[in-house]
Amino acid sequence: MDGYLLDTNIAIALLAAEPAALEFVRQARDDRMSIYFSVITECEVFSGLSSEVRLQGIKLFNTRRCIDVSSPIARLAGDIRREQRSKGRKLKTPDAIIIATSLEHQLGLVSRDHDMNFVQEAFGIPLISI
Repeated sequence: MDGYLLDTNIAIALLAAEPAALEFVRQARDDRMSIYFSVITECEVFSGLSSEVRLQGIKLFNTRRCIDVSSPIARLAGDIRREQRSKGRKLKTPDAIIIATSLEHQLGLVSRDHDMNFVQEAFGIPLISI
């Protein structure tokens, strides 16, 4: 594992200065683990970001931390959605892209989304809930 990919709900918690999210990032930094976001998370956060917090969002989602959606990630996300649909699980495209990004870049996934609970068992992705 080369670091952590933070889901949208964790990015929102960071911008809201929630103690658990801030402590996680501090600990990751102390452990020399990198923190990343999918550009999907960046899009989701900015769609609901108030103008007062926009500058904080720009600082949080800098180019060193944001991972673009490449063609391999998009294809993997499509495969994941199809596979999960065949198992009766409804998985939204943004969640599938975030999971695929985590897999492609060998990152642990940090999320509060209960819909992500299957990823550790299904894909071997370390899932951390804070």
